[in-house]
Amino acid sequence: MTKRSKIIIIVVLLAMIAALMFTLLFNMGWIRSRKGALPREDAKLRYPYSQLSATEKALYGALYRGVEAREDTISLPGTYDKNTYTRVYLLLAEQEPQFFYLDSVYETADLMDKANMRYKVPKEEIDMMRAAMNVRADEIISRIPSDADDIQKLLTIHDGIAAGCDYTDGDYQDEAYGCLEAGEAKCEGYAKAFLFTARRAGLNVMNVTGTINGTENHVWNIAEVNGQYYNIDVTWDDSAQYNGHTTHTCFAVPDAIFGDHQPDLTAYQPPVCEDDSLNYYTMNALIVRQASELPTMASTWLWDPMLLEFRMADDAVVKSVSDMLATSREMRDAVQLTSGAASYRAFMDETRRALVILPS
Repeated sequence: MTKRSKIIIIVVLLAMIAALMFTLLFNMGWIRSRKGALPREDAKLRYPYSQLSATEKALYGALYRGVEAREDTISLPGTYDKNTYTRVYLLLAEQEPQFFYLDSVYETADLMDKANMRYKVPKEEIDMMRAAMNVRADEIISRIPSDADDIQKLLTIHDGIAAGCDYTDGDYQDEAYGCLEAGEAKCEGYAKAFLFTARRAGLNVMNVTGTINGTENHVWNIAEVNGQYYNIDVTWDDSAQYNGHTTHTCFAVPDAIFGDHQPDLTAYQPPVCEDDSLNYYTMNALIVRQASELPTMASTWLWDPMLLEFRMADDAVVKSVSDMLATSREMRDAVQLTSGAASYRAFMDETRRALVILPS
């Protein structure tokens, strides 16, 4: 065999080896994309997902892709016990509001390598309903100023969700679809709609399930801005007591004044919310440090004259302001100067030290 022939054979063998390696790597990549974790870009907008183990992430990813494709039976990337499957399934259902069609009833077994799925919406209707939900979310996103930073984006979405929805019963009251498209939702629907719209705008938001003072079940949100986390409760800011106005008592609130909201830690551990610099009242210089300041702040109000809102610096100011509101002529004059109304109603949220004034 000549030297040239040997070189040709070596080149051919190397080419065959390279082709074989390429095929193996391609197939492994396909398997990972099918059975593995979510893509990095999706994962970075999902804080609860980041707390899962590698095998749990693979399960989450398999369920995610299967539900997205509306598969009736999803092959799982391993064998999972009932508790693990249940935890991941419920986390997916709570943190993926685009899956409004996923049934709350699900099947389990002691050991599972496949999942039989149930959907509460006929498959032929899902795309149409999702398109309608997308349009509503995009309408809200379109109101965000072009130069807005992340907290301004969150504020626009918060106000848009509240303005377009009523706290009431509805066919999809616990889904983003009900809040965005039908305008009817309970707290879970509000939270999912906020999550859906914020994530669509590229923001890192999560749902938090828990209770109010350990009794009433509730759902709210936590949002991340520049590495800090903030509590947001659109439902409470859209309370019927405010006569259709949207308040900001629960926008970008630190844990220190959010203690009546107690998260359920079964699914994941929510991040700590410590920073107060992006709170609505802090950003807009609406912190009342002594009661005597309030009439002047009311008389120079720059926003909606039929909704005035402030936050008290501490509990002592809450008490002194509450006493003043009951007797002060100066405060009534200040509100009248701003709104033209001869009287007003005041609501004090003592936990968050927030005061809402509705001229009437």
